[in-house]
Amino acid sequence: MLKYKGRSSKQENLAVTAVALQDHILHDLQLRNLSLVDHSKTKVQKKEHKSKSLKRSAKAIVDTGLGKTTQGPEVQDPEEEYVLDPKPPPLTLAQKLGLFEPPPLPLSSDEWEKVKQRSVLQGDSVQPCPICKEEFELRPQVLLSCSHVFHRACLQAFEKFTNKKTCPLCRRDQYQTRVIHDGARLFKIKCATRIQASWRGHVVRKWYRELRRTVPPTDARLRRRFFEDKQQQFSIHPWTKVPLWELQDPAP
Repeated sequence: MLKYKGRSSKQENLAVTAVALQDHILHDLQLRNLSLVDHSKTKVQKKEHKSKSLKRSAKAIVDTGLGKTTQGPEVQDPEEEYVLDPKPPPLTLAQKLGLFEPPPLPLSSDEWEKVKQRSVLQGDSVQPCPICKEEFELRPQVLLSCSHVFHRACLQAFEKFTNKKTCPLCRRDQYQTRVIHDGARLFKIKCATRIQASWRGHVVRKWYRELRRTVPPTDARLRRRFFEDKQQQFSIHPWTKVPLWELQDPAP
């Protein structure tokens, strides 16, 4: 009897371990939506449950028009940085049993600052996105806890394609994501620099043309040509564009 009890306990442990591993793999591959239940029936049941809850919560309200306060929409800072996943994912059965390491705790603000400084030293926001190989410009940008930077849309497409949360560069699992705007800020500075350079070039070219028109050059050949052009310019009538010697009266 004792032998059979030992075998049954071992089989139970193996079964629990197998179930825990299967649950962890499904959770890791983000396949929680796989089910053998008919989806059409579940959708109908959900709709019926939703309609019943709406009927219960519906109440007759008399609009008197008194005591109404109109509040405008809250203005959010477009350059505000925030964490996309502030709470860690729940532990799987395998992680509770100690078969896999639990996910890391959320990073604090100081730790995020260190990650961002590391990314700035690497120049990730200056370089193009590693996935699409295009500049960040004004498109949304995300910083991972491994200090790598991507377009937010590119990272979402990569996660959807691989069906797994893994960094495209260092292959780190279960990373944390923070929205940043370093790429947009650098792009604005670059655009402002180009506009200023274009305007300064226009001003300098205008000043140089005026200088060439008024100040004679030092080179002898160019100086002679400068004064010849000036003499020819002064010898032409400004209105008729005819040389002055042709407008003079002929000698009697």
